[in-house]
Amino acid sequence: MERTRRALILLALMALCHCGSVDPLANGREAPPQAWVTIGGKRIPVELAITPEEQRRGLGERDQLKWGHGMLFLHEDTKRRSYWMKGMRFDIDIIWIREGRISEIAHAVPHVPGENGPTVRSSEAVDQVLEVPAGFSMIEGWRRGQRVQIEGLEAQRP
Repeated sequence: MERTRRALILLALMALCHCGSVDPLANGREAPPQAWVTIGGKRIPVELAITPEEQRRGLGERDQLKWGHGMLFLHEDTKRRSYWMKGMRFDIDIIWIREGRISEIAHAVPHVPGENGPTVRSSEAVDQVLEVPAGFSMIEGWRRGQRVQIEGLEAQRP
């Protein structure tokens, strides 16, 4: 119980530290969201990774992801996925999504400073993947089976 309490306090402090952060790739400006994801009543702005190049780059080579923001990977097919933490400089939660519901969550996937980090695999076939700062999904109480609603994709598709 005490250990859980300490972990929650640490996660809350991490959230406070990230409140004023700005995406370093946006040249000091916060980039407008490309879409919105809502899970369990929490609506967050997301960047989209649609093309193979966007998906390969992902969040690699960034110093952070603003607390309460995410990156959504959209796949054309449904299959088991492997995500390599290449170039990652911070820990993340990976939310595996199938047909609009959370399939599973990989909590606090670690980055490895100076290295390319681990490969994380889904245990089931999925068609979308959401990455958020480590601890965010736990603080929001996200869990397997929850509905995932996405707004704004129609403007992104040709």
